[in-house]
Amino acid sequence: MLRIHTSSDLFSKKLITRFSIFRISVYAGLICLGLGLFRAQLLMGAYFRNLSEQNRIRLVPSEAPRGRVFDSKGNLLATNRPSYDVVAIPEDITPAVISRLGRLLGLKDFEVRKRLTAPREYPFAPAVIKEDISRTLAFQIEERRPELPGVSIRVSFLRSYPYKETASHLIGYIGKISPEEYQWLDHKRYGLNSLIGRMGIERIFDEKLRGMRGGRQMEVNARGELIKVISERMPEPGEDIILTLDLEFQSRIMDLIRIRHASVAVLDLASDSVLVLASSPAFDPNVFVAPGNDQIRLGLIQSEEAPLLDRGVGSAYPPGSVFKLVTALTALETGKITPETRFYCKGLLRLRPGGRPYRCWRQQGHGSLNLYEAIERSCNVYFYNVAKRVSPDDIAHYARQLGLGERMRLEVLNIAPGLVPDSIWKKERFHDKWYQGETLSYAIGQSYLLVSPIQMLRLVAIIAKNGIYAEPHLVMEDTSRSRSPQRVAIREENLKAIKRGMIQVVESDYGTGQLARVDFNKMAGKTGTAQSPPKEPHSWMTGFFPATDPQIAFVVFVEHGGSGGITSAKIVKEMLHIWKELYVAKAA
Repeated sequence: MLRIHTSSDLFSKKLITRFSIFRISVYAGLICLGLGLFRAQLLMGAYFRNLSEQNRIRLVPSEAPRGRVFDSKGNLLATNRPSYDVVAIPEDITPAVISRLGRLLGLKDFEVRKRLTAPREYPFAPAVIKEDISRTLAFQIEERRPELPGVSIRVSFLRSYPYKETASHLIGYIGKISPEEYQWLDHKRYGLNSLIGRMGIERIFDEKLRGMRGGRQMEVNARGELIKVISERMPEPGEDIILTLDLEFQSRIMDLIRIRHASVAVLDLASDSVLVLASSPAFDPNVFVAPGNDQIRLGLIQSEEAPLLDRGVGSAYPPGSVFKLVTALTALETGKITPETRFYCKGLLRLRPGGRPYRCWRQQGHGSLNLYEAIERSCNVYFYNVAKRVSPDDIAHYARQLGLGERMRLEVLNIAPGLVPDSIWKKERFHDKWYQGETLSYAIGQSYLLVSPIQMLRLVAIIAKNGIYAEPHLVMEDTSRSRSPQRVAIREENLKAIKRGMIQVVESDYGTGQLARVDFNKMAGKTGTAQSPPKEPHSWMTGFFPATDPQIAFVVFVEHGGSGGITSAKIVKEMLHIWKELYVAKAA
């Protein structure tokens, strides 16, 4: 029997079908919702509870004030000043807040967003938007806090170096740790944005200066506003460090050498304390700490003047004639000469007839000289003759006895060890034997020989102390070093002979150092003019004062400064007048 479907039947069927699909969709949605709730509440419950807790309970670390650095008389060389920093919790920041904050700080919106998305130590940690703003701007932001949810002012400590260039190489500076350093450093002491010593005392004693971080555990509301402080641990300030340096002495010496590429070091012989360690040109370490000095920092790093180089410690140079003290001691110790041994100087010496002339600085020569007179007049030919009697290995042995060719135990980094060559060194380095002509150059402080000014300071201090080994130091409370006196393997009578020659260098009218002479006591010294072609020679003078009862040893080095008997000797004279004013006159 044929059944006819009316339009109403067809409509009913479509309606039933759509209702079934709808019902199935509802069931499917409920099942998905149930599965989502199951996952959220049971499988991921702990995770979301933790996020909720972090949103409600927040940890805010606080950096410890860094220990201060003082000179020997209590002057602050490195300290801390308050810094007002704008910080924000990225999770609490809205686009409207970004725009308002950018206008207040003079930043574009994308700059604010970039700082909000910088790496952080943990969720809800504050991101630094701008450091070291003015107090006036900080008050303005605080007043507008209701318009800036998630934004606050944090008072931190910014490193400050009150005397800027004075002793900058020695004190050093600090900078933010890199992501790589953060990975292996102790996170209890170092945060992602912590500052770390980068140079000098700041780097060597970073652990001591750093202190221990503190922090607060706080409860906040949905707007990120503080409800209450749950717990708090105060940061422990870092330890202070007292240096042996005399700020006034250092500052006045810096004034003497400011326009030069030079270094001056002065040592107290009674305690081996470094009173002055000045290098020029210098730099202002504040530019490495204060924000917004990127171009200045880059300029310092790339400068041809090398202001970041400590010329007294971190670089080595040919010593020139100051090394004749070592050559003389070598010949005396090996018995190849006595103080009365004479050689004749006619202005040059040839190792063989028709051979290369080895010239004296005085073209017409010095005539017949003994050792005292040869040191006094710095006669090259005399020491060429001495070099014919000793070997390069003999010279190297006694140079090392006197502390050359090795790093010092000074509380700074990047100490240049210098180079004391010998025949084995040349064989290994150049695959060639040592020639006698090289020994002649070696004897007058040239050839492959390199020393740092601080090494020459130690050498002359050993002579001043009659062979007792000197170990210069910069930190007052350095208990790690042994103070038991040790002697070098050099006979005292030979050291006395050298000291007599050094006195004549300054006090004799024929001496090369007479421009350093002062009228209030006698001095022992040795000048040096080290060839450095194609530029002007390096200028040296080292010695001790007073000559008969030494209280200080000193070294002056002027890079490409010309004659040691002129340039460096004049600086020595000025330095001794300053020392007298600060130490002798005040004591009286």
